Amino acid sequence: MRNFRNTERRKRRSRSFLPQNPFRYFRLHPLFLLVGVWYAITGELFLFFMSALVAIQHECAHAFASAKLGYKLHKIVLMPFGAIIDADLQGISFKDEIFVALCGPLCNLCTALFFGAIWWFAPTMYAFTDTAFYSSISIALVNLLPAYPLDGGRVLRCALTRALLKKYSQADKAEKIADRICRIISLLFSLAMLGSFVLQIMHGTPNITLLAFSLFLCVGAIGNRDKLAVYRKIDFSLHRPMQNGVEIRRVAVLDSCSIKTALRFITKGSYLVLEVYDEAENRLFNLTQNELARLLLLAKTPYQSLRDVYNQAKNEQKADISPF
Repeated sequence: MRNFRNTERRKRRSRSFLPQNPFRYFRLHPLFLLVGVWYAITGELFLFFMSALVAIQHECAHAFASAKLGYKLHKIVLMPFGAIIDADLQGISFKDEIFVALCGPLCNLCTALFFGAIWWFAPTMYAFTDTAFYSSISIALVNLLPAYPLDGGRVLRCALTRALLKKYSQADKAEKIADRICRIISLLFSLAMLGSFVLQIMHGTPNITLLAFSLFLCVGAIGNRDKLAVYRKIDFSLHRPMQNGVEIRRVAVLDSCSIKTALRFITKGSYLVLEVYDEAENRLFNLTQNELARLLLLAKTPYQSLRDVYNQAKNEQKADISPF
């Protein structure tokens, strides 16, 4: 009887931490499957699987960086060169969006550097790690191209928007112009690669990967509006883990502290309680981790101060938060 109870307790504990269906976070694009079939026919299926793993690592790096801002990736749409992500992280600054965009290629470059360093100490490992090295560095360099929806294109769009804001007072107009420029550049890249593929056919050495990449850029430039691959704000509730007990971590902050900064105090295995003070160090109110999560969902951007979002929550009566 005791063993049965322990088994049931372990099952409940594992269900509380593991997702019910981890595959619901992934989606395979038909173009991804088409390229996979081609690699299988040509006998390079291992290279295809390795590229897919590197692409997943790339997107997980984006997800990790966005989590620092309080956002989580809803779904990864696997394509030959990563995932198409459009209209993601709305409300964040251009600086943070550039940071999130660059984290993917930087992660791949670090992976390639790691494998390259191994060869200095163990040259015999080259035969087992060369595919991972070249896949990582290829995906990193390809994603740095200034073509939308690649990461380089997203960086270019942010940089153009910041430059156009000096000329246009309306942010929407600047963003539309920058987005239009980036999509035109993407179409030019797509046409150039399609032209190269046609030339390869004429010479009898076609590269199907070049065609797939051309279609990838064309899809992103013409009008990708895949709402399945967007970021959503994280819910930091610890209701289930609290059933087994968690330690409380208390942190004192000023009411001018932003939501983004407050999220940094959340640590795994502990329950955060913020003590919020004014400039004169008078305690105003307390915020539990669950209440902070509600403020994050209510905030328009992660840069709003705790004071502003707290007052907004009280006025709109959308969050059950009481002053200390």
